[in-house]
Amino acid sequence: MVVGNLSLHGRLSLTVVKPDGSVRERREGDNVMCTGGLSVIAGALVWSGIQDQAANQGVTEPTYLTPLWGAVGSGAGTPAASDTLLFNELDRQIVGAGASSPATPSIAAAVTWLFYFPSPATTWTVTEAGVFANGTSDGSSTATSGTMMDHWAFSPSVSVPTTDTLILQATFSVSGV
Repeated sequence: MVVGNLSLHGRLSLTVVKPDGSVRERREGDNVMCTGGLSVIAGALVWSGIQDQAANQGVTEPTYLTPLWGAVGSGAGTPAASDTLLFNELDRQIVGAGASSPATPSIAAAVTWLFYFPSPATTWTVTEAGVFANGTSDGSSTATSGTMMDHWAFSPSVSVPTTDTLILQATFSVSGV
């Protein structure tokens, strides 16, 4: 999605890890940035820039992306910018790590978040993933909470047996156009 002279691009990857630490399967691909997600990102940028002067400006409510959740699902369909939910969410986990890299004249700045999914109780067939901002802060993982930032569907599916774990990595890059 291009806004003015800025471009925000999302890319997700799923890695299924065996108990011995080796990789069983990996998928990576571009995702659809969702309209609601772009709005919360813009709000968080505004808050970041004015928070020290917010009271003087009459702004009383901060805007954050947290709590940030990664979700995986087993649904089918074509992701769209208007999406607010996965097609069929299996599970979601709160962000476990994050990092950023600065821009250079030839490389976009990027933020990366990691979400760790422990071994599922039953084997999963994963076909989609997404990241949700402003999910519930009470520690629960309510599937309908938060604002969907991005949505990714892929084929073939990824199988996650009950012995394995899954890592979802979300990378958003920001560049000038």
